[in-house]
Amino acid sequence: MKLFFIPKPIRSLVILLLALLISLTLAANYPLTVTDELGREITLTSEPQRIVSMVPSHTETLCALNACEKLVAVDSFSNYPEEVLALPNVGGNFGDANIEVIVALEPDLVLVSEYGNLAETLANLGLTVYAGSPQSYEDVFAQFDLFGRLLHRQTEAAVLTGRIRGEIETLAALAQELPPPKVFYELDATPYSVGPNSFIGVLIAKAGGENIVTENMGDFPQLDPEFIVAANPELIFLADAPYGETAASVKARPGWANIRAVQTGKIIELSQEQVDVLNRPGPRMAEAVRLLLKSLHPQLF
Repeated sequence: MKLFFIPKPIRSLVILLLALLISLTLAANYPLTVTDELGREITLTSEPQRIVSMVPSHTETLCALNACEKLVAVDSFSNYPEEVLALPNVGGNFGDANIEVIVALEPDLVLVSEYGNLAETLANLGLTVYAGSPQSYEDVFAQFDLFGRLLHRQTEAAVLTGRIRGEIETLAALAQELPPPKVFYELDATPYSVGPNSFIGVLIAKAGGENIVTENMGDFPQLDPEFIVAANPELIFLADAPYGETAASVKARPGWANIRAVQTGKIIELSQEQVDVLNRPGPRMAEAVRLLLKSLHPQLF
């Protein structure tokens, strides 16, 4: 019997139970050594108790793994869940991190992006630093597993993976038989967008949309505006709306007035909260699919 014939509530329960059974075969062994995205070996001698997160999606993942209480500081963009708002803000991952405060907090683990030089700076000061962030859909679940091992939260990580996968597939099934509208997802007005193999690109596909960006263009390509006009998307999502882009400014771009999404008014000006949900590769991906689904196939709601 094919999976989609299994009733949805039972399917989700099966996924959760399988995830739990898998997790029970895992054990937290310290010292634990992993390799980060920069190719550096990171060794933890014991379960971390004081963590600084410099990436919003990492912050959300730690809290989803019931490890929020381990956080002693977060970056300036970490704003979810609500309890992290009370934590010290130590700046950003790119050039404005408050190094002195981070060191003074005496963290036994700092989570940073692989981009920039923050990992090297903090590691040279004697801190244990893991550098890396998910780029693809499957990378997100791999990171759940990795953080689960680092924090002795393997069971929580397995259950989280099972729950998120189950919720997304349940939502994806709603649009399975519907014609997919062509979508352009704008990260900024340069314009940068998302490829089909990026985590956002996969979420668009799960929500029943057809990305105008093709695989050979990369995961986060800068597009020629003429390509977008020729592709003629039916919906445009503006992830740069919080920074000033609007339906009116899109319509004013040379040649864009003829795009179907512009002519039909299907330009979605995303709020900052919606952008946070969509652009963060973490535990709110099912919420992201639901958000996209409501715009792509409003008749379902």
